[in-house]
Amino acid sequence: MFNVCTRRGIRYSGNLKTGISHVVLTTVLSKTPEESVENPYNDRFEGEVLLYTGEGKFGDQQMTRGNLALKMQMEKGFPIYVFEKKSPGKYIFLGQYNVVSVQTEKQYDVRGVLRNVFIYRLEKVSDLALLPPKWTPSSPDCKSK
Repeated sequence: MFNVCTRRGIRYSGNLKTGISHVVLTTVLSKTPEESVENPYNDRFEGEVLLYTGEGKFGDQQMTRGNLALKMQMEKGFPIYVFEKKSPGKYIFLGQYNVVSVQTEKQYDVRGVLRNVFIYRLEKVSDLALLPPKWTPSSPDCKSK
């Protein structure tokens, strides 16, 4: 069981300076037009590769916090667990992934302004997961992606 904050798409355990033990990602792959206004991220599969949009709803995304944690995973190799949101409070486990590359792409933000976002190419390494330490929803950094 993963006890994670679901209000933020990129959650990591540990510290960017001292080390990260794992990352939990949540994604919404099927959205209505109304949901796309609040959640402007264009996460999608290209074959077996998950293209995951970095965090930041307004303006150009910055290589900080969760975005930096995902980039660091390419060097450090800590596990990334990916979940897909199906409905409020309902998530399915997609598997354990590794980041293989990061690039930028243009996407619209929540205000409808075209901006630069990070796109992480994630490849699945396992359908199973060694469970990380429990994460409490009351984490002080539990904010929107």
